[in-house]
Amino acid sequence: MKEYYKIGEISKLYGIGTDSLRYYEEIGILKPRRDDNGYRMYSINDIRTLNILRELRSIGFSMAEIKDHLADFDVAKTLNLFQEEIDTIDQKVRSLESLKTQLADRIEEIQDHLRAEATFGQIEIKSLLPRKILKLSENVYRDADLDFVIKKLQKENEDQLYIIGNGDMGATIPLDYIRQGNYGHFNSVFCIMGENDDFDTVIAGGDYLCTTVKGSYDRIPVAWKSLFTDLEKRGLAADGDPMELYIIDNHDTSVESEYITQLQIKIKAGNTK
Repeated sequence: MKEYYKIGEISKLYGIGTDSLRYYEEIGILKPRRDDNGYRMYSINDIRTLNILRELRSIGFSMAEIKDHLADFDVAKTLNLFQEEIDTIDQKVRSLESLKTQLADRIEEIQDHLRAEATFGQIEIKSLLPRKILKLSENVYRDADLDFVIKKLQKENEDQLYIIGNGDMGATIPLDYIRQGNYGHFNSVFCIMGENDDFDTVIAGGDYLCTTVKGSYDRIPVAWKSLFTDLEKRGLAADGDPMELYIIDNHDTSVESEYITQLQIKIKAGNTK
């Protein structure tokens, strides 16, 4: 076995680019000697260091953590390092399991709504339980700006919200505005959370007058008008700001005719105007 190896030999052996080897030297992890012609020569000790580096990188350690570990380590320190990484992996597994559950629920939700297409456009009263949500209050004056505000909500709750795969996004519309026929003004966006998830607001349970719209958002103003007309005919009164739930939107399809939006108006208790 040779005592020293050239950079090209190490690069080929490990499948590592020469630029990466030079970088490892630059940050002090590798310390090759130079031969009489100035070429880098890697020792058996450098090879041992590379072996450790590759193993630690493969299980997620950063270069800074690896450099700190290699500066001075023993068995106790190595065991502690591994335990810390196990804890990190466990956390990632929990996050992935949560995402997996969200995606499975999302598949079921989409399929349920597709099976119910025959009821789209019908107006009905639904008794809904309280819903825990994460909410961002912000005025939005155009439908096109909703995506930006939804992204802000997701950014503020990165550990919990995944825009793709989370079909429980919605927005509220000021009641006075929608009564005046102003359908493009929203005052908050929200995401309905799971039973064990963090939340900051609760949508009250109760009876809601609902209808589901399939297709372009251009169809929503007519649906809102029909919903409020029906509310009046039933002798009911709205309680709070109406909501739009985006069951299938532009995060799920580029085909507007596939959009599914549910409109909900909470009915004031007592059924009085």
